[in-house]
Amino acid sequence: MANKKSQRLSFRQVIIIGAGLAGLDMGCELKRKLDFHDFVIFDRNPALGGTWYDNNYPGCAVDIPGFIYQLSFAPEKSFSRIFPDRNEMLSYMKRVAEEYNINQHLQPNMEWVSSTWLDGRKCWSIELRSTKTGEVSIQESRVLIGAIGHQVDPKPFNVPGKSCFQGEIFHACKWPEGLDLKDKNVIVLGNGSTAVQVVPNILDDVRKCTQIQRAPQWILNRPNPYVPEGFRRFLALVPFIFTCLQSITFAIVEAFYPILGRGIPRMAKNNLKECKVPEQYHSLLTPSHTPGLELVQDEIVAQSEKSCHGFQADTFYYPLKGRNGITPPEHWDIAGGPSCYKGCAMNGFPNFFSIRGPNVSSGHQSLIHFIESTTALILNVATPLIQGKADVVEVESKAEQSYVRRVQAACKRGFWGRDCHTFYVTENGWNHTIYPWSPYWLCLHRFPVKSHWIVEASQTKILKTMFKAEAPGLC
Repeated sequence: MANKKSQRLSFRQVIIIGAGLAGLDMGCELKRKLDFHDFVIFDRNPALGGTWYDNNYPGCAVDIPGFIYQLSFAPEKSFSRIFPDRNEMLSYMKRVAEEYNINQHLQPNMEWVSSTWLDGRKCWSIELRSTKTGEVSIQESRVLIGAIGHQVDPKPFNVPGKSCFQGEIFHACKWPEGLDLKDKNVIVLGNGSTAVQVVPNILDDVRKCTQIQRAPQWILNRPNPYVPEGFRRFLALVPFIFTCLQSITFAIVEAFYPILGRGIPRMAKNNLKECKVPEQYHSLLTPSHTPGLELVQDEIVAQSEKSCHGFQADTFYYPLKGRNGITPPEHWDIAGGPSCYKGCAMNGFPNFFSIRGPNVSSGHQSLIHFIESTTALILNVATPLIQGKADVVEVESKAEQSYVRRVQAACKRGFWGRDCHTFYVTENGWNHTIYPWSPYWLCLHRFPVKSHWIVEASQTKILKTMFKAEAPGLC
């Protein structure tokens, strides 16, 4: 695993991989709840931010209201618009990191290469590589936390004819700094949430924009009004009103589809008329399926000199070798697909926890709510490890299998489990993305069930805090 250029770093109690919102939340909570400081956060990027560091394309913004897209213990009352843009989100994260002195724990430009469980030493051996020098470092840690998110790497665009294309090709999340599109012909592949942000924001510059879709989607108008400065000052002066506004916004977002779902086709068609889209394009832009579903779509498979044809989504990636050398793909082959107990733990991978793992996402609600719920559960079960009062914490196999079966059964009863194929669902029908119940139930999932966990302790008495829960404010 090591090579001539490798170096061995000093042992740390906790290692967090990823400096996005999940890694930031975990770092802050270790300090807030446990007054714990022996941790390090590694990230391959040069700075904090995660997806908000990576994505700098025109129009990049949060797609749910900023009132609920924030950490519960670090309220932000001064977002300038209902849906904050990328720069405001980065500024917010930097402010939180400074407030909790997270930067001293951050090690940027370090890529997670592999991790191996050392059963004799009851710890993980983590291999990291500098993205600047290529130098490899080895560090051991009692607890390993993956906060790397989902679909963080663009799929390589390797299709026949790519070398013949005369223009520049790049993924939206790798938007070149200083790119000048003035008077250029631009092709945009896709019509998802990124595309609907990019296209309107480049039309004033480009000579011609051609957007290629595999299938139409239901697209509604989303106004993004400015939040008056006086109202922001009022929210800062009266925190109770801001808390009420958060709760109301969360409830509105959660109730949107159950209340207005059947009206989405009518609203989407009215949007085409309001935007003065020529009628000959209405059928092309109107899906034939029910809102909430995406039908199987053809892949783009080739590219010529002036046209391009192809994309594919990715799934979860944890470079781990657990007990007896088992890897996550091998574990998931047995389970049926990518899965974890409550999205954060797998049998055979002691002392490893993931934030926003399989089935800890939503198609409509704040991901920060899911992040905080998972972080709370991890701290509840890992506190004895973190404080050095236990050697191993691992979810029981039966508990994991039972939970995974319940998740998949619930998914099949919902929109994302029907006969469709999206990046939420694999070709064999396994849903590895969506949390199938209301996000309000996540409050209960923060409570660990004692019988579901295997604990090996150097001390005979385990801290009772392992089985207590402290719910973040949004619940």
